[in-house]
Amino acid sequence: MEACEFSQGHYVSGFVELTKENIDKLVTLVGSELCSAGIELYSGDDSKAHRELPTFQFEEKFANFKVKVELVTLKVHDQYFIGDNWNKLLSYSNYVLNPVELVFVANEMTVHSHLTPSEIFTRYQNAAKVCQLIKQVANDVTASEDYLVIFGQSLSINFAIDETALAYDIDPESLEELLSRDLHKEAKTGLVREALVAFLKNIDKAKRFTYLLTHFNAFATQLLASYEQYVNNYSFDKVRREHQEKKTEYICKINKVFDDVATKTFAIPAGVWLAASKIEEGGLGSLIFYKNIVFVLIVFVLAVIVCLNLLGQFSSLSAIKNEYTPLFERLKKEKGIDGSEVDTYLDDLKTRYNIVWYKLATSMFVAVTMFIIVIALVCYATN
Repeated sequence: MEACEFSQGHYVSGFVELTKENIDKLVTLVGSELCSAGIELYSGDDSKAHRELPTFQFEEKFANFKVKVELVTLKVHDQYFIGDNWNKLLSYSNYVLNPVELVFVANEMTVHSHLTPSEIFTRYQNAAKVCQLIKQVANDVTASEDYLVIFGQSLSINFAIDETALAYDIDPESLEELLSRDLHKEAKTGLVREALVAFLKNIDKAKRFTYLLTHFNAFATQLLASYEQYVNNYSFDKVRREHQEKKTEYICKINKVFDDVATKTFAIPAGVWLAASKIEEGGLGSLIFYKNIVFVLIVFVLAVIVCLNLLGQFSSLSAIKNEYTPLFERLKKEKGIDGSEVDTYLDDLKTRYNIVWYKLATSMFVAVTMFIIVIALVCYATN
């Protein structure tokens, strides 16, 4: 494009040759909202006509013409970014966490992508990998999209950065490989959290991620040294003891699922006893009949409340199972751990899970049965 002029509102205008190929390209840009639909046709320095894309069709009589077009200089898309500089892109934390595939920097008139690799684009991609690592170990995400890491104290990290963060080469592959292995997975997650808190706790929140990227190699070295020390001090007896404690903890959680609603289930026998003691014989349409109906409704409400509570506990029970199953499956893969012992842990948990499941199911059955008994008593009293 020739004779480029930048204007307010993130647009740049200039001239291109009026050819069929260029018109086709402009139509594509219009379809992507990257170009103004209105174009001016020029012969020399004189404006000859105004046309609209995509309705305008190229003709041979325009062979020596030029066309003045207006292109967008700021466009943020999930797959590409067009903007004045890198800082504009990096100000969007979402596009640091989820990098775009193509970057066009208008001020430099340069394209950065996998097909046209550059040093700064590689660093941008690596910064996104560091974001994914932090996301993987983060305990929570705040409403302002800060990632919260907790180890002794809480540390929030926001991924919005500026171009200075891309001034240094970083190599996150070693940490990616470290966290991708199942061996010592919980311990490694804890080590990364501990390292992040220790490394960034004294850094201003707005500068934490930039500081991490500019000092990433030092951070990675410290973390790998901590992991090596952990491995050297690793005791399989200690791990076995910890997982025995985990098994006991999960059994207590499973038992608690029923214990939380056990007291509420007594409402049904109490309601039935109250209804049975108050139900009197009375003909259809009499005052006593309507009193009996009220007792039935009371027991019905109690039965519904108890059943809803019990149904909710089934979900809690399933969630606990989904939590402990992958934990012990990973444990089986660790070196030095007896797989049969882990299977025993899982069998014990499965047995306890089945017992509590049947307790909940039986409680629901009893609640429904007692409600039916009350209806039967009312029907008998009415006859």
